[in-house]
Amino acid sequence: MAQGDEVSDRLRALLDERGLRPGDRLPAERALAAELGISRARLREGLRRLGALGLLEARRGSGHYLTTVDLGDLLEVRLRLEPYAAGLAAARRDDEDLRLFERRLAELRATESQPERFASADLSLHGAVLAAARNDPLRIMLDALSDLLRYSRTRTVSEPQMRSGALVDLEALVGAIRAEAAPAAEAAMRAHLEAVSATLGLDADED
Repeated sequence: MAQGDEVSDRLRALLDERGLRPGDRLPAERALAAELGISRARLREGLRRLGALGLLEARRGSGHYLTTVDLGDLLEVRLRLEPYAAGLAAARRDDEDLRLFERRLAELRATESQPERFASADLSLHGAVLAAARNDPLRIMLDALSDLLRYSRTRTVSEPQMRSGALVDLEALVGAIRAEAAPAAEAAMRAHLEAVSATLGLDADED
């Protein structure tokens, strides 16, 4: 994870711990930097990243305020791109990809009771699928969403039932990729994303 990503993730986690809601004002930069143990320059980089995601609004002379993000829009994009990536991965994966998938699944199983680590392992497995697809334009498009993808996982991993369901979904996905069954891999990824959408209370209908 890039240093800037780490700062923005730590900042977001701190704000969640404080129970801040959309419309709430963030504490002063000096206080936030001290609490996170980082310089104000690094803090501002994290604030800029969260602002670029639409999670924060900077108001001149007033400070930073939390905003809301429509994760339904993100799911619409994921439902179109990630099943396609899964199908490509099933057609193009090699033995090294399969070994990486098994390591990522092992990480998911080992962290099922730890929401934050599970979210990170989930993101890594999706990244492994994207790498196995071997399609640079697709990778670039999804990489551009990486911050939002990390944020969305903080919303979906808090419930134990969600984590267990995601693990089952992703095991089915890897099984389809291992079997070089592109249609099954696409269907498995779509089913997984639809389950995520349901967890968030969103409409996963693509039409």
